[in-house]
Amino acid sequence: SRLVVVLPRRAMGQKRERTIDLASFGDGDKECLVRLVKELAKEGATGDKGDFKAWLKATQKGAKRTTHDPSKHDWDVLSSFVQNVASARARWTDVARRHLGWSRWAERRAAWKRWNDDAPPSVIPTTGPWALAARTSAHATYDETYGSLPSHAAGWVRSVKQRPPRWCVEKNLAPRLVALDCEMCETTSDARALIGVSVVDERGKVLLKTLVKPPGVVVDYKTDVTGLSAKDFTRVTTTLADVQRELVSIVTAETILVGHGLVHDLRALKFHHAPVIDTAMLFEYENLPRSTPGLADLCKRLLGVEMRKGGDGAHDSVEDAKAAMELCKWEAVNGPSAPLTPPEDKVDPRDLLKLFAHRVKRGTLKSDLIGMFAKNNGTTGVDHADDIEAVHGKFLGPETSRELAPGAPKTTTAYIEFKTIEACNMAFKALRGATGTDALGRPQKAVKMVVHDHDHDDDDDDASGGDGKKRTKNKTRSMEELHKGAAAGVSKMKVTALKEELKRRGLATTGLKAALIARLTDAIEAGGDDDGGSSDGGGEEEKKRAPPRTETVMVRKMAAHGGSSFGTKDKSASAAARPAAAEGRPKQPRRVPRPSKRKRMEMKGLIPARG
Repeated sequence: SRLVVVLPRRAMGQKRERTIDLASFGDGDKECLVRLVKELAKEGATGDKGDFKAWLKATQKGAKRTTHDPSKHDWDVLSSFVQNVASARARWTDVARRHLGWSRWAERRAAWKRWNDDAPPSVIPTTGPWALAARTSAHATYDETYGSLPSHAAGWVRSVKQRPPRWCVEKNLAPRLVALDCEMCETTSDARALIGVSVVDERGKVLLKTLVKPPGVVVDYKTDVTGLSAKDFTRVTTTLADVQRELVSIVTAETILVGHGLVHDLRALKFHHAPVIDTAMLFEYENLPRSTPGLADLCKRLLGVEMRKGGDGAHDSVEDAKAAMELCKWEAVNGPSAPLTPPEDKVDPRDLLKLFAHRVKRGTLKSDLIGMFAKNNGTTGVDHADDIEAVHGKFLGPETSRELAPGAPKTTTAYIEFKTIEACNMAFKALRGATGTDALGRPQKAVKMVVHDHDHDDDDDDASGGDGKKRTKNKTRSMEELHKGAAAGVSKMKVTALKEELKRRGLATTGLKAALIARLTDAIEAGGDDDGGSSDGGGEEEKKRAPPRTETVMVRKMAAHGGSSFGTKDKSASAAARPAAAEGRPKQPRRVPRPSKRKRMEMKGLIPARG
């Protein structure tokens, strides 16, 4: 049987009364079918033979019966499964309609792009907004950012009519610039949920400004960036769908959406439109290919305008949208701009006391971050843990929820504050780890951090109320309970561990394993465990305690040198370290061979010396 899916009469970005015949699909539609089957399987779609796995067992032969990856099957197999589940329930028909409708739309979009790319030179604009849109689409990262927007997913909306620049030029349609900026928060259901949006036109007139009620429970309002908190949303009823309807009415075929890092705003809005002008893709810094110039820095240097004068550093979405629009208009007249010299802004003197740690897993204990600077964990030479004043950061400690929203970052950041600038610099220098620089030229190291079990190690959350000192938690379990648990776990210990524990207690280590177990059990029950029953490998307390492990975190300084934050290099230090190279003299061979790695570690006292 054939299933015909009829799209809604006013489907976004598609022709009216378009009919999709599932039985007419071919090999060229496999990518769409793979994506569709994966969503159907994830949602638990079933037909008369069950879900995808059961359907494969009932209809396929050989190894294909147990091959559950849709991409490993031919398109006709996937098409048959889609027809089977879609005919069983209208809900799955709607899912098929969404995916296959998007596929047909993508085909038309690709055809429009090929037609636009074949435009004669006389039609291609070399200046003005259309040229900026062409520069944006030609950027090296455009395909992996804007080209990968998942507008086929549920909840996404596409503008009604999207046409390439060539079509608008041939129709004598002047470009209509519309800039937008969004504010996002983190909720239990969305890592970058929309909470505010502003839209302005080319003259700076505000077309839309509203707060948006986010889905789920808010985990982090990101108040330091958005300036918003829970009290601002007590009477907000506007939803994402309301905003999408407003955007559909604002955006037309000749509209060019403008923004700084616009792709992030479009993802939060779940809205797809082309063409776009992303001002973050129009400018770059010299010798810093990984760095994206900030909106505030561009406005200050190119427009002579200071942004965010409020003092708290919070963003204003209307101000940001207008700033992106003004940058776009400036570049349309004065561009293309040459790479900019990195700014020489100075870091706040208070920040020179801090090291910045990122790629830190959420829920990490502050005591583990401090432990990186202990001699036996992360540093060589002098112990720097006592020089730490405090650790600042969100999502640190065992109280942090392990339940993350879809797409939520699994990591967080932290600032480690020291008592003096000298102590901060010495601590960073002493850290063991591969040394490199970040996108702005600031030195950083990849450090192996020893982490402990969250449930039983004490987080120094109030590490000193600021003094960074680790506190110990009073043990509430009785000695009798600990001894009982330890005795119960002795039988699971290995012979090596049994002998080590017996030796520590001054007991005999001879005999078979059964004798060792009996000897150690008697000692524990007699109260001979100096550690309250927390022997190696024994006891309920130890069974619950996860062994220490290591995780790699990145630690960097807040400035490159002398307080400069961006794009600077300490040339004087480099020259002092290599005077011969600085003066043009050839490098001389070492007079004394460099000691081996083991010898160097012995000299530093990290390992015992041989014989």
